[in-house]
Amino acid sequence: MSNLSFEEAINNLSDDDVKVRKEAIESLVGITDEEAIEPLINATTDDNAQVRFKAAEILGSMGDLAVDKLIEEFTNAEGKDKRFLAFALKETEDKKVIPYFVEATSDEDFGVRKVAVRALGELQAEDELDSIAKCLEDEDWGVRLAAIQALGDLASDESIKLIKDARKAEEDKDFKKSCNKAIKKAQKRQKAKASGEAVVKVIPMSTIKEMEKTNPQKAIKEYERYVEAKQSKDAPYKRLCILYRKADDYDNEVRVIETAIEVFGGTKKAEYFEKRLAKLK
Repeated sequence: MSNLSFEEAINNLSDDDVKVRKEAIESLVGITDEEAIEPLINATTDDNAQVRFKAAEILGSMGDLAVDKLIEEFTNAEGKDKRFLAFALKETEDKKVIPYFVEATSDEDFGVRKVAVRALGELQAEDELDSIAKCLEDEDWGVRLAAIQALGDLASDESIKLIKDARKAEEDKDFKKSCNKAIKKAQKRQKAKASGEAVVKVIPMSTIKEMEKTNPQKAIKEYERYVEAKQSKDAPYKRLCILYRKADDYDNEVRVIETAIEVFGGTKKAEYFEKRLAKLK
């Protein structure tokens, strides 16, 4: 664990020694200070890939706080410098970035195009089906694959048909397998929607638990997806309660507890949250 102060970490982001820059970027994980935005944006073009990725991840976790500045920088950047800005924008999960990603599907850099089309799927940009479909004809294999994944995220009859057409036209076996996987995912989502279930993308609990050590802010965001979907596992609710308690965030802890009681009401699982809520009042 780094003992760097905020000022030291910001200053060290421009140090000549990559080890110093790595320590600096790690110490900024979870930061929500607006003064960090500009230095972190600069760090997305660092010579070291680990620094670039972590800077983009931190910016994305800032959400509303950083999104407008990220949009400004993204629209003015060129070539490879846009790649990690694109990733940061995608991680904000703010739908206001959709028009910028639509435009970026025609960017000269294949890495930017790949992130852009993938983001359109994750952001459920259903009105931008044509922009996603266009990427199925991209010269880069990775961009075409990202388009397939994005169509799978949309999970509409139209997007599934586009995946099937792309599968039929493609000879590469790995690409066809990816098409099959995307179709299964889309069909599963369609069934969930039809039954009234919340369709939320979640990652394994074990992965999020490890994330708590390196990026607690991101971990909270991922645990919240389980709560949003009102899933029947009680572990995400418990972990959120603990993380919010550590952050002295009383309001969010109570919100999670009350949601858990609603979900698990009448079962033994609810007892833990009822006792926790009683201690808070």
